[in-house]
Amino acid sequence: MPLDVNYAPGGSDEEEEDDEDILNDNRPGPSSRGGKGGSGAGGAAKPNGKGKDPGRHAWEAEYKASWDVVQEDESGSLESAVESLLARGRRKRALMSETPVRRSIIRHLFIILDLSESMNDKDYRPTRFEVILGYLRTYVVEWFDQNPLGQIGIIILRDRLSEVLVPMGGNPQEILSVLSDKRRLEPSGEPSLQNGLVMAKGGMSHLPSTSSLEVLIVFSAISTADPDGSTTIHTVLNDLVTSRIRTNIIALAGEIKICRQISERTGGKFGVALDQDHLKDLLWETIPPPATTVSSSAPTTMNVRSALAAGGKAGGGKAPVGDLMVMGFPIRLPLGGETLCACHGLLKKGGYLCPRCGSKLCDVPTDCEVCGLMVVSSPHLARSFWFLFPVANYGVLGVEDVMSVASSETCFGCDVEFPDVSTIDAGVAQVEDGVSPTGRYRCAKCRSDFCADCDLYIHDTLHTCPGCAQ
Repeated sequence: MPLDVNYAPGGSDEEEEDDEDILNDNRPGPSSRGGKGGSGAGGAAKPNGKGKDPGRHAWEAEYKASWDVVQEDESGSLESAVESLLARGRRKRALMSETPVRRSIIRHLFIILDLSESMNDKDYRPTRFEVILGYLRTYVVEWFDQNPLGQIGIIILRDRLSEVLVPMGGNPQEILSVLSDKRRLEPSGEPSLQNGLVMAKGGMSHLPSTSSLEVLIVFSAISTADPDGSTTIHTVLNDLVTSRIRTNIIALAGEIKICRQISERTGGKFGVALDQDHLKDLLWETIPPPATTVSSSAPTTMNVRSALAAGGKAGGGKAPVGDLMVMGFPIRLPLGGETLCACHGLLKKGGYLCPRCGSKLCDVPTDCEVCGLMVVSSPHLARSFWFLFPVANYGVLGVEDVMSVASSETCFGCDVEFPDVSTIDAGVAQVEDGVSPTGRYRCAKCRSDFCADCDLYIHDTLHTCPGCAQ
């Protein structure tokens, strides 16, 4: 049968347009087929069947491209702009409040992790589940480094039930080993926020009131499946307020009214993670010890130095009462034969002896299972005072400060040479966002100059000024 080379199927253009319209209908936003066909009163269709701004939806108008912030320098390089952004980030982390407040150096924290099916969503790459586990492993190490006398427990929520994954303890290696076993952490079902809070409150009922009782909830779902009965989540909320358990909630999907109410009434913080970097910032904000509130009816943060200096005379008030706690320093056992420990009931090598009852403990800090004594080591106790008396923020040195006063040409901490002041352009000579154009930050006490890296290391890790220590 001969073929007609000039044959073209009728209506092919119309079919292609219909296919394109069907694809557009599957996208969010108004339908693109509403004004077509010429039938009906509104026969005049909009161009391409779209809104006033073709190719852009309404919610895209407020989107701000982050790459627009980075500007090229005179030579066309982005190196200076990138260094400026990094310097601002380092300086922001180094700056902290210089006011010494009364903080709880002994903290007990329960991390409630939502392991519902919503953790398999891929808005975080590769999934929410993978991102949260990676952040939690880093979070636990950093938390114990800055809170050596604290203890952490983990509770998971899935299938409308709550389960204690890791009991309250002070051994970070045990927590990291559990978080590395993904077979025990498979997401499934729906979460029950009420069951998790009830279990966390029950796990803290035996703890003394002198310690800070806290709950950190990482919530992925947009709803909670709580059990029926006379006890509701609002009843549990009242119990948390009475027990003075501070609750911080980080939501991954969106704001939930009951979550915000729980955080506000218990004195915690509530936040919705916008992206992975914001999620890490929200997590890391809960690492420093919170300020202690004295009165439940009118919470006031006590300033340690001013309260002690007043001595109960200024303002007609009394100085805050110091709560004394009994602590014991254990005796470390040699790595000889295996003996039975009192905390786990297992045969293990090494360990510590309780100074009160002589029971064997695996790790410190912990509470003795036999006599209830809090057993700590002296280095842990010394490190716990970092946040009570923090290192003062270093001053920013501009070009005029360096030119007017004789200063060192190298960093006092790492002995790295500072950039030459004469080579700094006039456009970047001013101080912006707390970043020094000369790269120098000076301690007000010892008058020593430090670079930006040493400034961050001293305030974030070392917590002691090397110049003042000499």
